[in-house]
Amino acid sequence: MNRNHYNFDLNGLLKKVFFVDLIQGLFITFHYTFSKTITMKYPDEETWIPYKRFRGLHTLNKNKEGKELCVGCELCQKSCPTQCITVVPMQDTTGKGIADRVAYRWEINLLRCMFCGLCEDACPTEALKLGREYELAGTSMQRHLLTKEELLAPQAVPAEFEGGVIVKARLGTDETGIKVVPDMSVQKRWW
Repeated sequence: MNRNHYNFDLNGLLKKVFFVDLIQGLFITFHYTFSKTITMKYPDEETWIPYKRFRGLHTLNKNKEGKELCVGCELCQKSCPTQCITVVPMQDTTGKGIADRVAYRWEINLLRCMFCGLCEDACPTEALKLGREYELAGTSMQRHLLTKEELLAPQAVPAEFEGGVIVKARLGTDETGIKVVPDMSVQKRWW
């Protein structure tokens, strides 16, 4: 007879009899049960401010004099793979833009947008940026069709703010509903 046929594993038998694997699993569970939690108290007390490289809600920018940087070149519209951007240019006779041409109509359908950043890369004047706003839930389809005026509005988080931190937050309301308003003065690192 083959001697290996009758060989049995004493160590494996003892593990099965004394439930060693079960006890090891329970020890890990109890270790995490009594350790400090790292759960964020979002949105009641805290909110996360993403890094500068985060690609969230689109913003249209102005220069320091308050003139619109968008020249209505339609490159963002042409580079968009989902065709969610609509740009209608016009001649600028009011002087609100940096060139003799501005966008008469600039709209984006966020329901179709995949936030790839190709529109931002195509913009020659850096008028279009993907911002840090990530709370894009809404109760109506109209909430996700943004116009030029909505995208030109100042953002809650300034562009020069570094990000990657948790800040104090409070809930505020506006015409679109409840919003989380960050307080940049009190912040802590994520880790």
